[in-house]
Amino acid sequence: MIDNFKKFNMPRYEQVRWHIQTLLTESKWDESTPLPTEQDFADKYQVSVGTVRKAVEKLVDDGVLIKHQGRGTFLKKPDFNTSLLRFYKFRDQDARYVIPTGVIKKIMLIEAVDTINKTLNIRENEDLIYIERVRIVEDKVILSERIWLPKNRYQEFVGLEPKDFENLLYPFYYKKCGQFVSSAIETLFFVTNHIDPYLDNTQHENLVKVCRIAKNLEGDPVEYRESYGLAEKFSYESQII
Repeated sequence: MIDNFKKFNMPRYEQVRWHIQTLLTESKWDESTPLPTEQDFADKYQVSVGTVRKAVEKLVDDGVLIKHQGRGTFLKKPDFNTSLLRFYKFRDQDARYVIPTGVIKKIMLIEAVDTINKTLNIRENEDLIYIERVRIVEDKVILSERIWLPKNRYQEFVGLEPKDFENLLYPFYYKKCGQFVSSAIETLFFVTNHIDPYLDNTQHENLVKVCRIAKNLEGDPVEYRESYGLAEKFSYESQII
């Protein structure tokens, strides 16, 4: 198997890294299941344990894998709630920080949208699945989201109702459609003169818009999302070590 890559003049550890990443993608690996041992991979690919270790360490550095002492190496599940809390901090009536609950308000199949299809890197005439979702704390909507998905990756969503969705979307993507979100790029804007029907804001209240392109293990876009929240609730936190 590894010999197939000789013509590309790739280092052995890079060849092993590619094969492990392909295994994770094609087998729909469960993040709660440990990967085979380094010795198992060495035997499988007929390379040294040191070569496998270097490949695994590269995948750890890339944020694809995570090592747990005494338990093994696992597929890493990004914590996107932490990302959300970089921009907004929500407290309940007892002043405790809380993670908002997600509620799907609308899902539909729509025709291609030129800018969205380009962002998702799909054919210009490919249909999309469109979702409207809100994030709620103590019965109050604090974030309003618009989500676009390529239909060819989420065929199982066609015909679903809002009540069919779970609170957390990314685990649901994976469970229902085998789409594992591994990373994301976020861009933030302050916007004016935008009235959102779910936030119930006025034209004079500024909003923060966070655009997210979520990607799978192969680096392909699998979701484009726009989230809106009141600017007065916005804060930014970054830890520098």
